[in-house]
Amino acid sequence: MGTFMGHFLVGFFSICFSLWWTVQTWIRYFRSRMKDGPKFKCTVTFPCSCLCGRLKHWPIEGFLKVVAMGISFFGEIVLLGGEFGSVNGQHCTMYFFYGMSGIIDILMFFNILLPKGMDYVATILAVTVEGLLLGFHLHHREELDVALHTLLMYVIFAIVLAMLAEMYFKTSPLALFARSFTWMLQGTWFLQIGFILYNPISGAETWDLKAEHSELMTVSIIFAWHMAGGFVLMLSIGVLVKMYMRCRGNDLNSGASAMHSVLLKDSNDDSTAHMYGSELESEDEYQFTY
Repeated sequence: MGTFMGHFLVGFFSICFSLWWTVQTWIRYFRSRMKDGPKFKCTVTFPCSCLCGRLKHWPIEGFLKVVAMGISFFGEIVLLGGEFGSVNGQHCTMYFFYGMSGIIDILMFFNILLPKGMDYVATILAVTVEGLLLGFHLHHREELDVALHTLLMYVIFAIVLAMLAEMYFKTSPLALFARSFTWMLQGTWFLQIGFILYNPISGAETWDLKAEHSELMTVSIIFAWHMAGGFVLMLSIGVLVKMYMRCRGNDLNSGASAMHSVLLKDSNDDSTAHMYGSELESEDEYQFTY
């Protein structure tokens, strides 16, 4: 990963998975808001309904994880001329754990005697190993390099928290959105690190690795804008998904209207009971005064 292409591959795959999860989470959320719609539930993977036949029910995400990590593993070796050292050994270890999480996803789909929630455990383990390896990756690095990867470690820590929250709050769409957001941020920040440290554009201005205070502040500002961009992108995807589902004739407000009617009815009943109770109290007070 000590090249632009190494950072690009990891960032690209992270962004792709995040976009897929974001779209599917919005679809699942809006369907849960429909009248008689299915209850919202968090899952590690989503079925690919755009495929035909039995493929729409298969664990395509698990297979894609294995393929993506295989490509990254192969690219890590080939880009370094077939050498296998401590640096790319760390990267290949990280790819192995992510590929293993994809295998667990596949095994969970076929009910191969694994405990419930093992897919979450495998993904959390892979992210934890990534953070562990990255922590030892920063020793004796230049200040700018350390700052860039320290921010990445914060994102990895946030991913673990989001996955744990999703694991325990299975009916919360916010937990799924948090996972998608943090993975999106990881992907875009990997790309940003690649452009700062290994910019492939000829003639582009290079950053001073022995960064001054102003450059470190600039890096933090860029990171904040990555957060803002990811958040706005997720909201924009939600708007597009809602428009698409409405164009297909889905009444997305029926479930909310029904709930509003129930709440309004309960509120009216409480108000009536309160008014009736007040009249009785007034009558009792009148009789007592008399």
